[in-house]
Parts: sequence; C-alpha cells; structure tokens
Amino acid sequence: MKNLYKIIVVTLIATFSTSCNDDEFLEQTSPDQLTSESFWRNAEDAQSGLVAAYSELESRSNFWDGWQEGRPVVEYFRSDYALPGPDASNYSHWMSIFNFNYTNGHTFIDVIWTTNYKGLNFSNQVITKVGEMTSDQISDAEKKQIIGEATFLRGYYHFKLLTLYEQIILRTEMISNETLDKPLASRPESWEAIIKDFKQAAEMLKNVESTEPGRATKGAALAYLGKAYLYKAGDPSSAEPSDFANAASALKPIVEGAAGTYALESDFSSLFNGENENNSESVFELQFKSGDATSWNATRLHAFVGDWAIGGWGGIAATMNVVNDMKKEGKIASNGLYDYRLYGSLYFRDPYYNDPSTNAMQGSTWDQLMNDTYGNTNDNSAYFRKWLPNYVSNNSYVGVNVVLMRYADVLLMYAEALNETGATPQAITIINEVRRVHGNMPPITAVSQADVKKQIIHERTMEFTLESVRFFDLRRWNLLDEAMQAAGRTNFSAASHAYLPIPLSEINSNSKIN
Repeated sequence: MKNLYKIIVVTLIATFSTSCNDDEFLEQTSPDQLTSESFWRNAEDAQSGLVAAYSELESRSNFWDGWQEGRPVVEYFRSDYALPGPDASNYSHWMSIFNFNYTNGHTFIDVIWTTNYKGLNFSNQVITKVGEMTSDQISDAEKKQIIGEATFLRGYYHFKLLTLYEQIILRTEMISNETLDKPLASRPESWEAIIKDFKQAAEMLKNVESTEPGRATKGAALAYLGKAYLYKAGDPSSAEPSDFANAASALKPIVEGAAGTYALESDFSSLFNGENENNSESVFELQFKSGDATSWNATRLHAFVGDWAIGGWGGIAATMNVVNDMKKEGKIASNGLYDYRLYGSLYFRDPYYNDPSTNAMQGSTWDQLMNDTYGNTNDNSAYFRKWLPNYVSNNSYVGVNVVLMRYADVLLMYAEALNETGATPQAITIINEVRRVHGNMPPITAVSQADVKKQIIHERTMEFTLESVRFFDLRRWNLLDEAMQAAGRTNFSAASHAYLPIPLSEINSNSKIN
C-alpha cells in the first residue's frame, strides 16, 4: 500500500519540480484531461468517486486473492466449525491459515489489509473533495448523502481492519507526502474513530425506503454502530462499562422503526440463494450481478463453498460438531423437524435430504450425490449450504448477493445488549421472535441472565454460521481457546492467533512501524 502511494507522490513531485526552458520546448496540458484536482466537477463525478469507495468492500477489487479466496479462507477457515474441503489441501497458503502457522508475509493477510486501505483512501477523497464542492456543482441534499455514505464506508473499512488485525493505521484524511508513513494507532483510538464515523453517518443518511439497494442507510450506520459497541465491550484493551448500554441505544431505533422498516423474512433459505435479494431483512447487502451486455459483477463464492458432490470446488466443509450443536434442541419445531435454520445452513446425511419428493439437494438425494461422488454415503461429513444458488453444477459466475448485515443480527445483538444491561425479559421476547420466524421453534425456557446469554450464543450459531461472525463472536465472549480445543485445533492459541499480524509489506515500507 505504502509503496504505491509513494510512487504516485514521487511521480507528481518529479513532474511539478522539473524546470522548463521555453527556448527548448513548451509543455502544454490538455484542458480536457482530468486529474485528481480537476475531477471533482459535479454531482456525476461525486457519485463516480463514491462508486470507487464502494468497490473495495470485502476486498472485491482483488477478485481471487481478496474476495474469492482470501476473505473466505481467512474468515471461514479460522472458525471452529469449519474444515478444509477435499480441494483445500492443494493450496498450502489456504492450509497455513487453517493450521495457524501463517506468517506476516502471507498473501491473503497482505491483500485484505491493502484493499481495505484502498477503500479508506477512496472514502477520504470523497469526503474531502465533495465537501469542497460548491452549491453550483452539487445540491446540498446530494452532497450530504454522498459524504454520509463515504463516512459510513470509512467507518466500515476501519472496523473491518480492527476486527482482523490487532493494531491498524487510522486514515481519516487524504494521503499526503507528510502522512505516508504513519504509526499504528492504539485500539481505544481506533474504536473512537470508528464509533465517531458511524454516529456521523447515521445523522446524515436516509432510511432504507429512500435509498437505492446496496447503498449505506441510517439503519446500516446504526447497526454497525451497535455492533462496534458490542465488539468493543468484548475487547479487554478498550471495554468500558457503558458499551452494552450504548449498543442498545444504537440498535433500538432500528427495532422500533425510527431508522427504517425492517422485518424478518419467513423463508430462511431464501436469504442466501439469490432468490430473494434486497428483501425486508437486508440492512446492508453486497450486490452481485451475472454478466450481461451492460455490466459484469459476478461471484463464484458458491463454487468455493459447494462440495464436489454438487458440482462445486470442494473448498470448505463443516464439522460434525456444528451439526450436533444445531441439532441439540431436538426435533421440536412446529413441523416436527429440527430447527429450520439447520437445514438452511448445512446439508448432511439426514432423512430430510433423502426425501426426493420435497427436500432433495441440487435435484438429488444425499445418498445419490455421495455414492456417485465418493462411492459411499459419507455419513460423517457435512457441508455448508449458504451462498449456494439452487443449482451449483454447471453454474459458473452468478449474481448471488451476500448480505453483510441482516435484521436478525440487529435483533440478536439488541437482545444481547438488553440482557447484559438487566433487561432480560425484553431480550427473551426478541429471541423468541427470531426463533419463531426463522426456525419454526417454540419459545425458550431460559429465564436467568446467565442462561439467556448461553441461549444467545446458541441462537447466533443457528443464524449466522458461515456469515463471517463466528470467530469474532467467540473472541469477544472469551471462548476462542475453549472452542478451538473442542474442535481439535491444537495449533491455536488466542494469545498468538486472535488477530492477524501486520503485513510484512507494511512494516517494510512504513518507517513509523517497528
């Protein structure tokens, strides 16, 4: 990242400091040629700059080492409920993440760091340059909206970095030659900057009903503000007694409707298969689109997730521990089955997936798929179902959106914050609603604060498996070591592996980092 910035700055300095002899030549610049200074002319330019800021979300700009493989391997493989799929052993850089023997020179660790800082750079350019535009160039309302979205994105990129790396560089202004090399900020300083941006964005942004799909909204800003407070509450370096109360205050307007109208979707599986995108449960959603004559913004995440038996690459598998955890309440759903979220999250050998008339997976029963692929019924294997279209086989690049923040997450975070601040009966009511709508499950029997917290841990497993939250939830609950030992991940130590190391490339190019 720093090398790139230095190249740009040095080039500009060289260009403008070179002397010019009029007798030898006359250097002219075309008035039609855009530069970083002349680009920001009108609202269209401002929107184009904002699109660039969105383009780095979840490392999308680096398709393979960022979005397609880097993010899933880094965020999925480190979960105690994940296993490398049959294809993963072909990639030593995948396995080093799973085995926790990576170094700070790892490709994915570098790419994820770099792409998030690119997003910060673009966001800061929008905030600064659009902020300087006059009312003749852009309306006050559009200016406020664009700066609000860029401020949300700056908070998001910093939040993403701080959840992955123990220390980060705060970038709250445009890069200059003087600020190229910058020291790492403390975690309390970083949380302060993140919370400030989400608060400011929430004040500037509109509700979801008035916003195009995929754009940041007031609800998204408040949801991530609440999430930041919850994560901060579980961070020993930064936690304050007020964090849970602050989280509840941030999330309350979303639940009560003041920050937009959200609702749980009754068909849990439809949230992940591309058949029900930008629905009432979506708070912030990463937009993908199959290629056509006008654009191309597709994904192959489904191929990474899908097993060989259904035409995927076999990149990842699930442990039987997660199957058993999701089954542990028994077949007490209203339809006599397990919690429906189990079937929407995983597939495994079960009568549900061996009923060809109703629940066949990808058009075939489990036994048919496994016998055809592995020569047996693969009784002790399980695979993830989220992010798969209805058919994976022969389905190359697809436009299945990835929801980054769901209303169910808002509700369960709100329930957790309420429970931690003594409002346990209200938390129980919220938990029961999520269970009823998504799982067809009866009310919980827990009543004490401690038992309700255990239930929340279970509910988050049921809801968010393979949604990039498991590792971070375990860390903030101080359960990482216990969970990894239970999963047989003996190479793991929270003291060494709770956070990723600062990339070697940053250390080598930044004189302010030791």
